[in-house]
Amino acid sequence: MPVFLLLILGVATVRAQETLPLNDLGFWKAGEGKNWRVASDATVDLNRHDRMNEAAGTGVLVNIPDDKNRSNLLSVNEYGDVDVSFDFMMAVHSNSGFYLQGRYEVQLMDSWGVQKPTFADCGGIFARRRWNPQEQLFDGVPPRVNACLAPGLWQHMEISFQAPRFDASGKKTENAKLLKVVLNGAVLHENLELTGPTGGPISEQEAATGPFMIQGDHGPVAFRNFQIKSKQGAQVTGGPFSYQVIYGAFRNVSEFAGKKADLEGKTPQLTWEVAKKEDEYAIIFKGNIAVPEAGKYRITLQNSGRALLSINGNEVFPFKWTFTTDQRSAEVDLPAGTAALELTVAKMDGWMSPYIGLWVEGPGSRPASLHSFSSTLAQTPSDPIGLKADKPVVFRSFMDVTLPRFPNATEYQNKPNFFPETGKKRIVHAVQVGDPTHLHYTFDLDNGAVAQVWKGGFLNTSPMWDNRGDGSSQPQGAVLALDDVSMIVSKANMFEWKPSITEPIEQYRPHGYDLDDKGTPVFRYQRLGMEVEDHLEVADGKTLSRNLKIANIPSDNDFICRIAFGSKIDRVENNTWAIDGKRYYIQLEEGAQPQVARSGDLSVLYVPVSSGVSYRLMW
Repeated sequence: MPVFLLLILGVATVRAQETLPLNDLGFWKAGEGKNWRVASDATVDLNRHDRMNEAAGTGVLVNIPDDKNRSNLLSVNEYGDVDVSFDFMMAVHSNSGFYLQGRYEVQLMDSWGVQKPTFADCGGIFARRRWNPQEQLFDGVPPRVNACLAPGLWQHMEISFQAPRFDASGKKTENAKLLKVVLNGAVLHENLELTGPTGGPISEQEAATGPFMIQGDHGPVAFRNFQIKSKQGAQVTGGPFSYQVIYGAFRNVSEFAGKKADLEGKTPQLTWEVAKKEDEYAIIFKGNIAVPEAGKYRITLQNSGRALLSINGNEVFPFKWTFTTDQRSAEVDLPAGTAALELTVAKMDGWMSPYIGLWVEGPGSRPASLHSFSSTLAQTPSDPIGLKADKPVVFRSFMDVTLPRFPNATEYQNKPNFFPETGKKRIVHAVQVGDPTHLHYTFDLDNGAVAQVWKGGFLNTSPMWDNRGDGSSQPQGAVLALDDVSMIVSKANMFEWKPSITEPIEQYRPHGYDLDDKGTPVFRYQRLGMEVEDHLEVADGKTLSRNLKIANIPSDNDFICRIAFGSKIDRVENNTWAIDGKRYYIQLEEGAQPQVARSGDLSVLYVPVSSGVSYRLMW
C-alpha cells in the first residue's frame, strides 16, 4: 500500500502528514454520540447481525452504535479535489457510507455474495432524493462488479474525487466527479459525474470544499490506514522544447548520437509529429519543466519504440523498447523550481503506430500532460476481448500473478518467467476456471496449487487474442492472491517456499484433469509418491470448496497438507480461521485436526495428510 502525502486544508493554514494517525479522535469534530472510538483491532460475530467487538489500543477507528448513540462523524478540515484511501471492515448485515464533502456518498455495506448489486450495495453511489410529495430516489449508480469481501475481513477502498466548479458569482459550472473508485483492486466507477448531493448529506447546497463524513447511525463498521492526498495544488508545466530529428532505423543511442540533425526546431509540447514521418527516426527533445513544490512526483511515459528519459541529468527511464500501449512509471524527488528534461525516442517498427505521451503527477496535483493531444491519436485503442462465465468455463492461458510472499532472491529474479519490475511471476501451465456466480480461480498445473481467486467478471483475453498476443489473460475483478506453492509437503519442510517458475517442482507429476457432470475440473497429480485427486467447487458465490482424495500414503506418513500461509493466523470460530491479518477465511470440516506452526514472521495452518482432506476458502 503506497504512502501518500496528507495535505490538510484549513481555513488559513496547510499542514502535512504522511497518514492520518488514529491515536485519538482529534481529526474529527466532537459529536454528541459515543458510538465512535479508537481501538487496536476489530472482530465480528459471523453468526449474528450487527455484532462487532473492539480491542483496546490505537490505530483503528470503530463505530458500534446503540439505541442512544448513533451519530455520524465529520472531519474538522475540508477538502476539494482529493484522493483518499482506507481499509474498512463490515459486521454481518451492517450498513454505512463514506461521504466526500459530506454530500456525495460511496456506500459501505455487507454485500457479500450479492449477485446483482444495486446503488445500495458496497461501492455503489447512493441515490439522490426528492419529495414530490413522497420520497423518490434517482441517479443512484451501482458498482460495476460486486467486489465486497466477507464480513470481518479488512477491505481496501480508493477514491479519486474532483470537486464541483463555480464561477465568480457562485454559479456551478461543472458537476462534481468521481474520477475513480476502486474496491479491493476492482474498478467500480470511472469519470462519473455527480449531479448533486446524494441522500443524507450535510447540505443540499454544493460547495467548493467540504468535510469527510462517515455514516454512523446504521451499523457497526471499522476503519484503519486512512491516507489522504489533496489535489488542489498547481500542476507541473513544461515547454517549449527544442528538438533534433535524425532519420534512420536505430536500436541504440550510440547509432545516432552526434549525428547531424535532419530537422531542428522548437515545439510547445512533446510530439512525434515533428519528425514529419511515422517511422525510422530518432528525436531528442530538450526543455524545462516548472515544478511548483518540492516533493515526490510520478512520471509516466508511453511511447511506441525506444525511449530514454532524464530529469536534471538523472535517468528516469533507460533506453528500452516498449509497445504503443505499454506505460512505464517511476517516482522521482524533485525540488521546487525549474528542472531540465531530456527525452530521446527512436522508432523503427513500421507495424506500430507512432505515439508519445508524458504525464507528470505532483504530490498535490493531478497528472499534467506534457505532450500534444494529437501525439496520442495515431493509435486506435482495440476493443477489449472479454470471456464470460455464464456457465462453468475452463480456459487455458498464461497467467501473471502477484504472490504475497514472492522472494527477491537473485535465483528467482533471473528466471525468464519472473518480472522484477512488477513483482509478478508467469504461470505457463495455468488453468482458469470460471463460474456463473462470479467467483473464479487459477490452478497451477506445475505444483497442484490454487494461485489466486477473484470476484467479478471472468477474463480479459485481449493480451492473448488481440493482434499477435502473448498467450496471457487477466482476471476481471477483485483478486485475492494466494501463495501458489505445493500443498503437500513433509512436516519437516512445512515452511519451505518454492514456487515453480519454469518447470514443475521436484517429486511432482501432473496427470491433467477431468470434467465432472457440472463441467468443473477434477485435477489429478502425483506428489511425493502419493496419487491426488483435487476437486474444487464454487458454492453460492461466496466460498470455494476444495476436496482432496489422496491414495498411496506411505505407512511412515509424516506428511502434511498446508492449508494456508500468513503473517498471522487466528481462530475466529471452532473450525474457522482468519488468515494473514484477516485477508480471508479458511473453514475446515468438522473433525479436522488443524494446527498452526510459526517460524519467524510466517505462520502455516496445516492438517495431517489423510485419504480425505477438505476445507472452504471464504473471502
